[in-house]
Amino acid sequence: MSTCQGEPPFASALEGTGGVAAFALAASVMVPLVNVVSVTALSFYGARNHAAAMSSTWRHLGTNPLILGCVAGLTLNLTGIGLPPAIAVPVEMLAEPALVTGTLVAGAAITLRVRLRDGLDITIASTIKLVALPLSAAALASALGLTAAALTAVVLICAVPTAPSAYILARRMGGDSQLMASITGAQTVLSVVTLPLILHLTTAT
Repeated sequence: MSTCQGEPPFASALEGTGGVAAFALAASVMVPLVNVVSVTALSFYGARNHAAAMSSTWRHLGTNPLILGCVAGLTLNLTGIGLPPAIAVPVEMLAEPALVTGTLVAGAAITLRVRLRDGLDITIASTIKLVALPLSAAALASALGLTAAALTAVVLICAVPTAPSAYILARRMGGDSQLMASITGAQTVLSVVTLPLILHLTTAT
């Protein structure tokens, strides 16, 4: 589901200003794409008929804050308009605690009583997200000739754990929010090991 959990500090530490710029470009593609796929899947899940599913999908896509945020940001960036300081400063202040707040919300939904089926789902989801996806992305990016900051950005955005906003999206749209919270928590813990290992294996020169 949704991705991005405050990766710019990693990009900055690894590649400097160029890394942050490359990561921002990767995020502008990945975040809307992942949210469109997630919203579409959740809209069709449990829908009574195809027409109802399509109507629900368009409605949710048109009101998804992450999609709208990316569209607004890209528009401001490409047009060169930007945000005046009177607006940019308050927005930046509100954005800083967003990750912590989302993590707290998802963490509050985690339960130690995990169903056997959930354990298998968590394992499969974590293996794909934290290992298979970044390794596949790194192989494809390398084959396309990406190096340095661009390669690091691609690997980084694919190797980070699922964002807490995935839990909020699942809860809002009638998905299995408890399972999503467990997946988010498990991946966040596992990424402490997998993230540096994947970055070392795929970007070390």
